[in-house]
Formats: sequence, structure tokens, C-alpha cells
Amino acid sequence: MDKITSPCFDLTSYQTDYLRPIPIIFNSDFQWDDNMAINNVQWNYSLEVNHDKVSQVREIIQNTCTTEISDEEQKILFNYLQNEKDLLKNCGFTCQRLPQIIEKNKEIAHFLLISICHFDGFEEYLDVFIQSDVTQNSLELFAQLFGELKLPLEYITQYINYCIEYCNNIKEKQQQNKLVRYVSIFIQHMLKQKAFATKDVLTNLQAFCIEFSKVGEVSKLFKLVKAQESTTL
Repeated sequence: MDKITSPCFDLTSYQTDYLRPIPIIFNSDFQWDDNMAINNVQWNYSLEVNHDKVSQVREIIQNTCTTEISDEEQKILFNYLQNEKDLLKNCGFTCQRLPQIIEKNKEIAHFLLISICHFDGFEEYLDVFIQSDVTQNSLELFAQLFGELKLPLEYITQYINYCIEYCNNIKEKQQQNKLVRYVSIFIQHMLKQKAFATKDVLTNLQAFCIEFSKVGEVSKLFKLVKAQESTTL
């Protein structure tokens, strides 16, 4: 039997020429500089460390709008937000929530307002007082803020006039008399603290005293106003 030998094939003769698109060449002047100097690099550790805190604080703030929070929750809130500027800005405390927090958790509202009093836009929180319901809590909180912050005289005068007008617009008599008594006590306190000039609200104040003269605290207010007038003459 003849010896069978394996055929020798030249594979190069069987190569196929593939059609390829001509690549697009971009000319760019951009140059990478691996030696760029990065000065004063600082890492914001609060991005990671405060993640759980933000969630917990936001939940508590949300609860303050609907119910009186526990002492433990209040303690957590105070501890977390004390001197934490970034956390304060992201805790969920807004102007829209302020009236609800005042009524349910006045101490929390006071703490939050004092904590953000140096932030940009704080005036918007103060404006809430002359845009929302006048209540015993809001009056007491305003008096507290006056004692701790330098509130503008124009703003105090505006709030006094707002309180008087608010009382005039209440339809239910018993509710009206109750609030008139609170407002009278509040104005007396502000007068004694020399928070505003009597002459700036004299017209509205006199009309208020005449309208509600049957309310006991109003007569005391009227006497104080008269005493203030006599001392300024």
C-alpha cells in the first residue's frame, strides 16, 4: 500500500479580505496632566456619618407636627442637632411645618428657631407668625424669641397689629374672648419690656380696648397704655 502523506496547504493563499469602515479620527487639544496640584482637599465626613441621623431626625420632626413627642425623642433631637449645621439644614424643618410644631411641641419649635436664627432665610420663619393662627402657644413663643433675639421693631409692631386684627375677625364669641385675654396679657408683657412704641399702634390698641372692654385683662391693658402715654408726654 502506498504511503499516504498529509497534504501541505498554504493557508495564506486562502485569507479573506474583510471590508472595514475607515475609522474617524478626532483631533483634540485636550491634554491629561497627571501632575495637577490639588490643594487643601477636605472630606465631608457628615456625608456618611450622619446618614442614619438624618433619617432618624427627619422622622422625629415629622412626628412633631402631629403629636407631642416623648422625652426620649426630644433628647435625641437636641443631642443630634446641637451645633450640627449640615444636619439642621436637612432635618425636614420647614416654614410650612412651623405652625403645627408650635401647637404640638412648642419647646421643639423654640429650639429649632434659635438654632437656625443665623441661617439665610430665617426671616421667612418669622413671617409665619404673621401668616398663621394666633394662639396661646404662638404668643408665648414670640415673647420668648423677643427675649433672646434682636427682633426688628417694625416686625414687632406688625405682629401686634396682626394679633389685634386676628381677634377682631373671630366669629365665635367664647373663643374670641379667650384669645383677647391672651393677646392682652401678651401686649402688656411687650409694653413692660419696651418692645415697641405705643404711638406706633395707638389707634388699633385704643379701638381694641374699647371693643373688648368687658374682658378683665383688657381693662388692665388700657390702664397700662394710658400710663405709657402720660410718661411720654
